[in-house]
Amino acid sequence: MVVNVWASWCAPCRAETPGLVEVYAQTHAQGVAFLGINIRDSLGAAQAFVRDYHVPYPSLYDPSASLLVRLRVLPPTTIPSTLVLDRRGRVAARFLNAVASDDLRPVLSRLLAESTTG
Repeated sequence: MVVNVWASWCAPCRAETPGLVEVYAQTHAQGVAFLGINIRDSLGAAQAFVRDYHVPYPSLYDPSASLLVRLRVLPPTTIPSTLVLDRRGRVAARFLNAVASDDLRPVLSRLLAESTTG
């Protein structure tokens, strides 16, 4: 699972989103789930962002970052940030900045290979 924390006003979030959407399209049929968590944003701006960037995966609206705080694995003030979880829910990778698709793909490839061999 890929969990991406974002906000519509965040320039690096806007820059990374097309790559996330691309990697989602390439991997979701293999069982890779994506989830966005939108923080410190207005609902209208968040909805427009999802629509404008054609984000196909779900996003949770968490304007106060209270959900993010409960996760305890990402700083609630660092956006964008992305977690990759393995099939057991363990953190396999953490990106505390905009993640490039070229950085995300190898992590997901490794995890997908592990799930078929062990």
